Amino acid sequence: MGGKKILILASWYPSRASKIDGIFVQDQALVLARSYDVRVLAVRAVGWRDALKGGVGFCRPVERHSGVRVWRQPVFLLPMRFFHAWCWCAAYYGKKVFGKILADWGKPDVIHAHVVFPGGWLAVKLGQMYSIPVVLTEHSGPFSVHLRAESQTCAVKATLGHVNKLIAVSPAMADQIRDFDPKVEISIVGNVIMTDFFAPGRVKKRKPQQGMRFLCVALLDRNKGIGYLLKAVRLLVARSVHCLEVLIAGDGPERARLERLAYDLGISGYCRFLGLLQRKGVRYWMQSCDVLVLPSLGETFGVVLGEAMACGKPVIATRCGGPEFVVTPETGMLVERRNAIALAEAMEKFISGEVGFDSGAIRNCVVRRFGEKAFLENIEPIYRQVWKEH
Repeated sequence: MGGKKILILASWYPSRASKIDGIFVQDQALVLARSYDVRVLAVRAVGWRDALKGGVGFCRPVERHSGVRVWRQPVFLLPMRFFHAWCWCAAYYGKKVFGKILADWGKPDVIHAHVVFPGGWLAVKLGQMYSIPVVLTEHSGPFSVHLRAESQTCAVKATLGHVNKLIAVSPAMADQIRDFDPKVEISIVGNVIMTDFFAPGRVKKRKPQQGMRFLCVALLDRNKGIGYLLKAVRLLVARSVHCLEVLIAGDGPERARLERLAYDLGISGYCRFLGLLQRKGVRYWMQSCDVLVLPSLGETFGVVLGEAMACGKPVIATRCGGPEFVVTPETGMLVERRNAIALAEAMEKFISGEVGFDSGAIRNCVVRRFGEKAFLENIEPIYRQVWKEH
């Protein structure tokens, strides 16, 4: 199957403007490129403000990691009352750049879209036009972000009804889709974790007085629930638990508010905001921490959980969808979301030594379930079925 051509049609993909946007889609493309001939078409819905900032990128091929070629096509957002006009523009420009891909590379054997809108919707249009089967992987959480208007809802339903195979990255994601359309058939294939890159490493030993190091890696918005983590730290300090430090890696609209909250709670001495990290920086801090904490209010998967586990680190996460699929009893603990008390109790169990996890077992679990080889073994039967039935 190495000669088969797979076109990844991504709604989100890393760019000059954002090197982490849709990085999990890029990971899948790179892993697929080990067994297939892969190209990427990134069709990104952008606002005019984003365009003015620069870095959007206009449909010129660029080389990416491992020689995977990427075409970019921004489609500017319009108000929902102009939804049909927006669809016409997306189809026009999508077909135009697809023509360039055909001339450069030839006809793909499958279009594998990521996110129902606009990627999945455009993939179906191109698939029908050129008789190419379409696979769609859905990541969006909540799925209702695609259902803001009746016209968009109809487009989403038509897209789901015409893909050859629909994939969700977790059972929770599949349940959200079924709530919208109970008739669709869904396969579960988790995101790939780059376990060759995220692996245990040698790190400098810390002084005992520094205490246990908890790390949170997240976009700093309200959905990530970082405020509850800060309140959990305040509860621990109030109980005279001082042997801990919390590192928060990431940036976003909530950063200033969260830094003020840490100050107001009197825990600035226990918390450090690292800012936005490149991937090597994320790996370094994962290797250097004792426990990764993800206090999200909603996740469709939780890639950072798998990355930390690949580094041999146990995790604390909330029961908010994806983590229930990723985290097992041998890799970490799950607590209720929006619950600072539950977070504090879980953290204290690690600090006191009441709970312990085997680093090797943690890594083996994520390699077996979500590593590069596991991802290929899970996705290849889906491609074979699609090609057999098309």
